[in-house]
Amino acid sequence: MRELSRFALLATVIMVCSTNLVAQEKILQGKTFWTLFDSLGDTNDWQNRFSELSGCTFYPKLNRRHLSYGGTNSAPQTMNGTLGRAKLLVALKDSLPIDIVMISNTNDIAFADPEKGVEGSIEDRPWMQGSKRTVHKGCFASEDDARAYGKKNLRKILRSSPVDSRAAGNMLVFPYFNPGHIGNRIEVVKPSAKGGDVNFQIGRNRLKVNVPGGMDSERTRIWLASQFYGAGWTAVDNGDDSFTISYCYDKDNKVSVDPLDTGLELIVSETPEVKEYILFFTGRDASDWKDVRCWTEHVSLWSCYKGLMEYLQSNLPDAQIFWFFPSYYNFDFEAPEFLTRDGKIDKDAYCRSEKYLRWRKLSEMQREIAARYGAGILDIGKLSGISLDNIRVYYKPKDPHPLKAGYDRWASTLYEIFKSGNRECSK
Repeated sequence: MRELSRFALLATVIMVCSTNLVAQEKILQGKTFWTLFDSLGDTNDWQNRFSELSGCTFYPKLNRRHLSYGGTNSAPQTMNGTLGRAKLLVALKDSLPIDIVMISNTNDIAFADPEKGVEGSIEDRPWMQGSKRTVHKGCFASEDDARAYGKKNLRKILRSSPVDSRAAGNMLVFPYFNPGHIGNRIEVVKPSAKGGDVNFQIGRNRLKVNVPGGMDSERTRIWLASQFYGAGWTAVDNGDDSFTISYCYDKDNKVSVDPLDTGLELIVSETPEVKEYILFFTGRDASDWKDVRCWTEHVSLWSCYKGLMEYLQSNLPDAQIFWFFPSYYNFDFEAPEFLTRDGKIDKDAYCRSEKYLRWRKLSEMQREIAARYGAGILDIGKLSGISLDNIRVYYKPKDPHPLKAGYDRWASTLYEIFKSGNRECSK
């Protein structure tokens, strides 16, 4: 009888699970969805689960470290940030359908002041990233030297710029040394005729880069400098025969290269870190190119978000675009200052913390952008049920990335949002 009861129980479990699978509505069958995220999206954990639940199509290999990438933000100059990856997404539209696009970048809290919010306003002029060009051969000794040279010679540089480089969103780069940090100078001695894979040892991580063949030394240098070498790493085109890779601080800053059988010849040597002084073109088109009033060294996050939205809506007119608001916790919830006497999270203390206040200000700004452009809002943080009361179930201390249980909650919550049709401000 006991053995029979086991079989009966197993049969019941199988029947219930089968019924649940059958009952699961594939509400987005035939639709594709894409994510422009930071590290909260590049693992593919919750996207794959949402795809299973909803029946929509998701492309994990295209997403990870391509359309979503950890360590990046939405700054105007970061070619691998939100703006640059939006261009990679749009480039896919002729080969794959793009039905649903979700945007999130929690690293943008760096632009938010706990009290004042994000500098600028919703009325800032839209700006979308174009190309980036180093206009000086070699590095200046300091940022002040780079700025002085750029301002003094701007008119001359603009007059001599190639006509095909005069476009909205373009940037002029003046590299300069930062002696406070160590970098790695990569000199291109011989380009690769046939191309192929090249292995970069970047600190403790190995990165394989597929270098196109047939480029000359200059184009090879520019192409290598445009690659992303991992979170915390930057690559700057020095304008001569080299580029410089460096980390945001000196830990594990060594770089080595194995060209394998490509025929590419590079020399790596230690150098000070190289940074970029940048002038941004804010004009409408080439007709404004020579107007020095259209050049600035600062573009606000408001301008970048507006430029991003107008770019996506213009190039993907049939896509539904959503701002994704995740549950976001990144603090030490075992620290005494965040605990009550009975060991629970002190909500008042948490709500006074700088990181929470930054996150709140950034979220308010992103909601304002979504409202201005009629984009949908996916408020996972509010609707998922993840809170300070149960945070230990879904997060580890001092880690903004949810545990598997947290990512699963995101996916199931997102499914319920789309199933109910209750998406704020959606098209």
